[in-house]
Amino acid sequence: MGKIKISYFQLFCLIFLFELGSSVLFGIAGAAKQDAWIVILLSIVPGCVLIGLYLKMHQMFPGLSLTGYVQKIFGSAIGRIIGFLYVIYFIYIASRLLRDFGELLVISAYQETTLMVIGTTMLLCLIYTLFKGFEVFSRLTELCLYVILPTFLIIVLLQAASGLIVWKNLTPILEYGWQPVLKETFPKTLTVPFGELIVFTMVFPLLNNVKKTIKTTLISVIISGLFLSLITALTIAVVGPSVRYRSAFPILTAVSYIDIGGFIQRLDALVIISIIIVGFIKIFIFFYCAVKGSMEIFKVKEPRTLIFPISFIILMGSIFIAPNYIEHIKEGLTYVPFYLHFPFQIVLPASFLLIALLKQLIAKKRQKT
Repeated sequence: MGKIKISYFQLFCLIFLFELGSSVLFGIAGAAKQDAWIVILLSIVPGCVLIGLYLKMHQMFPGLSLTGYVQKIFGSAIGRIIGFLYVIYFIYIASRLLRDFGELLVISAYQETTLMVIGTTMLLCLIYTLFKGFEVFSRLTELCLYVILPTFLIIVLLQAASGLIVWKNLTPILEYGWQPVLKETFPKTLTVPFGELIVFTMVFPLLNNVKKTIKTTLISVIISGLFLSLITALTIAVVGPSVRYRSAFPILTAVSYIDIGGFIQRLDALVIISIIIVGFIKIFIFFYCAVKGSMEIFKVKEPRTLIFPISFIILMGSIFIAPNYIEHIKEGLTYVPFYLHFPFQIVLPASFLLIALLKQLIAKKRQKT
């Protein structure tokens, strides 16, 4: 894909908006009821530890992406198999995300339009952006940040002006103790959205300074975690914990309550546009990293040969991943965190680091002798 370089502010924008992604749409940790915002706060610390693991691998193998350094650690044959598994994982998550935002548009705005049409339209936009290059996309995220943050601020101010924010909805704190909070923290909230940053192991090599990359990444994770916790608390304060838990899209429910003088109301469209923007960013990153990983594994120099086949797989995956919206959400909450996220985000990266450190230690001992 040629020599690509991005700035550290662009890295911040990428991570911040990536973290919002589907987390803002569905409202994470719903089962924790009024303590959902505490779940997100608690997840920030282990989230930083997990991301620190990814950053340590980047520090040990600067200039190499995940699909590159697994070949260094395990050898070409086994490394390529592991790398290919991660490419499949990235494609699968991109498919799930495309289904997420396709369902949002079908349910909220385009009831007569099929998921195939919406998915195809979004993918064509993603393909066009990918042809323009990752640098152009990174600059676009800067502009998106300046759109998203004021939008959320305006929504919060309008909710306050409408008298919708009832802080009493956040009480009693820890009504059922720590058990539901901890249950939602691990592995669900730890893996989504924090663990999903495993995909950035494909992006880190685009930056020159390892120390600055580590600092920027951790700051981005902490700020995005705090922002998500705040948005969650505000949503609960507006709609209440029970409505948030039952609602398909809690943030849209909260915004639909806004009514100032019978004039300022029905701001759902504004929020949908903002959510689609962050969703587009998240899907693009998984799409780009799947293409990049495939290029490194199969030694392909021209990305065009891979973009269309991978985009077709993502589209078909998004359609056939589940028969309906309810099953799609059930899979995402019940099976994916335990059987996909946990091994790909935690178990495998931890084993990579352990084996790399052991090999490093053995090499040092041999040098001494």
